[in-house]
Amino acid sequence: MKSRNDFILIFFVVQYFGMRKKWKLKKSINKKIKGANLHPVIEQLFLNKNIETPQEIEEFLEPKYEKLHDPFLFEDMHRVVERVKRAIKNNEIIGIFGDHDADGVSSATILSEGLEKLGLNVDVYIPDKLTEGHGINKKAIDEFVETGVTLMFSVDCGTSNIKEVAYANEKNIDVIITDHHHAPDSLPEALAIINPQLKRCKYPFKELSGTAVAFKVVQALFEKLKPDESQQLKWLLDVVSVGTIADCMPLLGENRIFAKYGLLVLSKTRREGYRQMFKVSNINNCNISALTVAYQIAPRINAAGRMSHAKHAFELMRANDSIQAFECAEFIEEQNIERRKITQKLTREIDNIVKKDHLNKKMILIAGDYPLGIIGIVAGQIANKYKKPVGIFSKLENELRGSFRSIENLHIVKVLDKCSGYLERYGGHEQAAGAIIKKENFDVFCKKAQEKIVDLISGSECNECVFADFKISFSEIDMNFVEELEKFEPFGEQNEEPVFLIESIYVREIRTIGKNDAHLRLVFESDGKILSAIAFGKGKWSEKVSVGDKVDVLAHVQKNEWNGNVSVQLNVIDIR
Repeated sequence: MKSRNDFILIFFVVQYFGMRKKWKLKKSINKKIKGANLHPVIEQLFLNKNIETPQEIEEFLEPKYEKLHDPFLFEDMHRVVERVKRAIKNNEIIGIFGDHDADGVSSATILSEGLEKLGLNVDVYIPDKLTEGHGINKKAIDEFVETGVTLMFSVDCGTSNIKEVAYANEKNIDVIITDHHHAPDSLPEALAIINPQLKRCKYPFKELSGTAVAFKVVQALFEKLKPDESQQLKWLLDVVSVGTIADCMPLLGENRIFAKYGLLVLSKTRREGYRQMFKVSNINNCNISALTVAYQIAPRINAAGRMSHAKHAFELMRANDSIQAFECAEFIEEQNIERRKITQKLTREIDNIVKKDHLNKKMILIAGDYPLGIIGIVAGQIANKYKKPVGIFSKLENELRGSFRSIENLHIVKVLDKCSGYLERYGGHEQAAGAIIKKENFDVFCKKAQEKIVDLISGSECNECVFADFKISFSEIDMNFVEELEKFEPFGEQNEEPVFLIESIYVREIRTIGKNDAHLRLVFESDGKILSAIAFGKGKWSEKVSVGDKVDVLAHVQKNEWNGNVSVQLNVIDIR
């Protein structure tokens, strides 16, 4: 179900096809699901997700919290529980090393709350993105030593920190790594590593966020140490859903459970920090969707780490006092406004460089005196515009730090693997990664990356193509059909909202709306049937489309709720 805020958000995420792209209809799967009486489109949606039985359909449409996998399927989980039991017995201080993005802050929030509820004294260290980068560092370990920490958890990082874990061991600190990033062949000598990406890991769902991994640890601890209170952990799902969606994890399998129930908890959250964020930022929490998280909540949490320090976001998440929470939310809102201004300016600058020097390259790699906290956002926008993998590097004193964003069918870490000899450090997952490189190695790295990427790009299409999932007749679109589609929500990574091709309909009304006539309001008609439509960011189409025109459209089919009225609406992506 879409709120008006969600429709406004789509303006920022829909691609600017500009009425000149080639359209391509995805191939349907020639198969039937036995025992299921479904609309052909709905049946294809299931088949596209490899859902082929009525039982699998039920599990997808009605994800249940009780269906979460046993956390002890992580082979090191028993070791984690036994070590925490000893920490409780000996009244030890637990250190938590976090990370500076929304997933990292959410992970630290989950684990710190869970351990404190078990009666443990917890010291949380959130690194500075600009000065400390990603991963465990010795400065944090030294501070833990001074605090008296004897057991340290990492969250959303640590799998590649061989030297740092060895240093912690020298300081008599046991290390438990919780992470979800790419696992190299050589691993740290940690007491335990909880990471679904480990080659030896038998946990059945591999696409957990860092926050979800932290939640699985808390789930295991409560199952063994406080089983009577384990159901209360559901109230942590608001944080789990934010971490999962913010880190662009696929909303399938366990993540679908986390997202569905987490969004419900988020809409009635007990967390004072979220409440004050909603208030300060005018976020309607009555009907929060994955889009709300991705484009309103997560950017604000990330803004703290990008613009100042992620500790402000952590303080917001853990705030119990409404005044403290309000002050944190207000500060973060100011940081997010500034972040948007800088991002827009830098995106224009990088875009001009791409047009001048990089249009013929398979991979866009650019370095400059750019703000480190912003380059990941800009890389994502450039990758989305040019449909090419992008790496943008900030020049520091003796090195460059880069953020990468990828495209469909290209695992960006595999590109970095093939060029690892030129990198000091790197890590990430399929669509996003980071790397550190010495200045003298940058040019040869760029050359090698351009060479290696050719073999890795698969299934690429020309940039002029826009894909439609299904062709559907205008007469088929009604409220019942929309309600069937809504059962697939929350939409997100690898569970994208379907795009429909609708042919030979007439434009009955057309007018521009919004600030500077940025958007387009339309009414379509075919064989006496009428449907309203919105085209976000497409106000200029009014110069090319007129009342009476016969057109084809690509659109999402959605429910529109406004002033108490509910109707079917097309959200138009492209028109011809």
